[in-house]
Formats: sequence, C-alpha cells, structure tokens
Amino acid sequence: MSATGHSSAVSPAMDGRKPVKATGLVGAWLIAGVLLAACGGSASVGQPASSVAAQSLAPTSAPSAAAGQSAAPVPSAAKPAPSAATSSAPSAALKLGFSQVGVGYAPLFIAKDAGFFSKNGLNVTLQQVNGPAAVPALLADEVQVDGLGANELSRAVLAGAPLIALATLGDVPVFMLYADKKYKTIQDLVGQSIGVTALGSSTDVTARLFLDHYGLLGKVNIVPAGGTTQTVLAALTQGVVAAVIVSPDAGVQAAKAGAVPIVEGLKLGVPLNFSVIAVKTTYIKDHPDTIKAFLKAYQQNWTYLGDPANKAAVVDLLVRDVQAPAETIEVGYASWSQVWSGQKIPTINPEGITNTLKFADDAKAKTAKGEQFIDNSILQSIQ
Repeated sequence: MSATGHSSAVSPAMDGRKPVKATGLVGAWLIAGVLLAACGGSASVGQPASSVAAQSLAPTSAPSAAAGQSAAPVPSAAKPAPSAATSSAPSAALKLGFSQVGVGYAPLFIAKDAGFFSKNGLNVTLQQVNGPAAVPALLADEVQVDGLGANELSRAVLAGAPLIALATLGDVPVFMLYADKKYKTIQDLVGQSIGVTALGSSTDVTARLFLDHYGLLGKVNIVPAGGTTQTVLAALTQGVVAAVIVSPDAGVQAAKAGAVPIVEGLKLGVPLNFSVIAVKTTYIKDHPDTIKAFLKAYQQNWTYLGDPANKAAVVDLLVRDVQAPAETIEVGYASWSQVWSGQKIPTINPEGITNTLKFADDAKAKTAKGEQFIDNSILQSIQ
C-alpha cells in the first residue's frame, strides 16, 4: 500500500488511462508513505487489473454486455440473464479507487465488468490507489469513491477529514497468516516478524488481531513489507520475514512457495472490517443521485456475487481481473462467497470498525466508536 518515488501511488486499472499524478496534498501524504515503506525495504505499486470490460459475461441476474462490447461465452453453470437496456439517463462519470488487486474487491470489479454500473447510468473508471494515498486522493477529488481500510478512514476523520463510509467490502477478517514451514503454530513466531503491506493497513490490523487473540501482541514484530501483496510474498520467500498476512487467494502462491497456513481469520468469529466504501461528505451533498446510483449498482452486484449459481461467471471474470490462475481465484471465492451470501445488504457493522480502532496508536481512535465513521442510511433507503 506504500508508494515509491519512482511510480505513482494512483494507477489506472481496467481502462488504460494514465495514472493520476500525486500533487499538492496527495504528494505530501505520499512522502509519509515513502518513509513508511523504507522501514520494510523497497516498495512498489501492485500490477493493475487487466481490462475486461469489453469481454463481459452475460451472467444470472446481471445486465447484458453494453452495446459495442462482445460478450464471452457464458459458462455452463451461469444462466444468461434477460437482455437489460442500460440507463437512458446521461452517464455520470465516477472515478472509483481500490487498494489491491484481489478477490476481495470483486464487489467493485464485477460491478463494472458485468454492467451494473452502466445499467445505473454510471461511467465508472477504476483506479488502483495504494493505501496511504487513498485518503488524500479522495480529498483532492482524484477519485470520488474509494474502497479503503477502516483504519485509514477513521484516522483521517479523527484528524478532521470530511469523509464517511457508506457500505462495506466485508466485516470479517478474511485474511490468513502464512508462515515459513519451520513454524507450526503462531506461538512459534515469538521473537520473529510478520510482514504486512503497510503499518496502519488492513493487513496490519489483522496481524494485531491475530496476535491479540492468542496473547502474543508485543511478542511478535509486525513490519511493513513493500506495499503490495507481491512484495509481501517476496519478503516471505526471501526470508526477510517469518510469516505474512495475505488473502486466501494470495495464500495459494504462498503455499506453492512452501509456506503453511497457521491462522485462518474467518474461523476466529471476531468482527473486523476489511474495507469500506468511502466518500467525501461534500460529494454526497453535491451529487446525491450519483451516490444513490452507485449504491444501487453495488447492492445489485453484491446480491449477484452471493448467488452460487453465478460462481462460474464470477470466477471467469476474476481470472482476468486479478490475472491469476483459476485455482487461485477458486480459493479466494470459497472464502469471500461466505461473506457475500451471508450478508444480504452490505451495510457496515460498526463493531467491525470499533475492533479495528482497538489496535490504533492514536489515543482518540482507541476511545472512538465505529458509528462515528459510517452512514448506512443511504444504502438502506434504496432497498
């Protein structure tokens, strides 16, 4: 989630556009990201997801491919949906940020690929915005909506940033702890280091949750390892760290490198926010119809993702989005489908954010409540 001085922390994805330049406020925040990355070695920006909008499937309950796009063959497990015309209203342009390329961001990727955004009159551009740059990118209007960690959001809001979270990407710790095969349990990591994308990121908070759960907080080091999933995995395979926090799909790569899973977050039963959909409060005021259209599309896609009948279509699209083998995507889907199907409306669980704040370094954050940073009312109003 950190950026280097050699590449922008905001990069295009799925649309072929040039990266957004980090200037002014964004540039100032990125300096902090560079310093943070320096603590854990070289940082780099993750590879953007490939463009798949022109190859959209025609999945169950999803809109048909937009005019001028060629639809790929529908997998046998996915039934084609009735043809659905796109919105007759003028398209509202919207830049949507996300931090990492992975299955957990399917609520954003598939909403574009399968046409949910266009059906609701939105012309959405996806931009990869690595963690420390997410808040300044929102404040500078380089993106209007961003899927970022609750820890980053709450820290900014407590510092006075006019931001609010409107929906969740997940309120359970879907991440896993993978370690070098010589470590059999999390207790074996005492005195060793766990690699995370960046301090203050969702992976950092998850590491603290795991260690706290097992009474090891303060006994195992947590270090930033370059800013992306790939640099974190590289730190593990090169022996820089003894273990890493990664998503289930990235865990497939870790396992192929010889690492073993020693903690699975989903099995802990503790609410913990993965990421939220955040916007500026002023943007909601100035563009209420755009926000409602976005949340309507987001809800439609969330429902679609949670339907097991659509698995083949979702996996096929994510193989192209994430640029990973189907076996890797299948593992990620197996975990995340439990989140999408288990929660019918993607409202934010405030307890998941409160648990995130428990591990914050800021004294104000430790006493804050999750309700201070969220507004579920707009999403609830469109049901």
